[in-house]
Amino acid sequence: MTDYEKALRRYKKQIRRLLLVHTPAAKRFLEDLDGSIADFTEAENVADIKRVEAHFGTPEEVARSFFAGTDISAVRKRLALRRALLCVLLAALLAWGAAVGALYFEARSDLHGAYTESTSLVPAGEVSLP
Repeated sequence: MTDYEKALRRYKKQIRRLLLVHTPAAKRFLEDLDGSIADFTEAENVADIKRVEAHFGTPEEVARSFFAGTDISAVRKRLALRRALLCVLLAALLAWGAAVGALYFEARSDLHGAYTESTSLVPAGEVSLP
């Protein structure tokens, strides 16, 4: 893989990260962008990421152009849903961890019961009764 191909992969990856949402519209946008970049690099015989960025824009500009054509309320709703799901998963994980920890310590405490052993020395010839 050439340096140009690596740089192009990083460029596309940065754009995907900046989109924040994984909707069908975002997927279509990325597929169209990939096709446009491929057509541009073939037609212009481009082998420099700087020319690609000059033609299409920086990853931030490309992401802004996507959001300029989308409904912000839908994006907010999607992000709020993602945040709520993450909070529920974290709360469930914490509850599960607390339950496992409590069960572990309860099981371990049964093994540490009080046990004492005493010995006494009895002189020879005497019988000791308890």
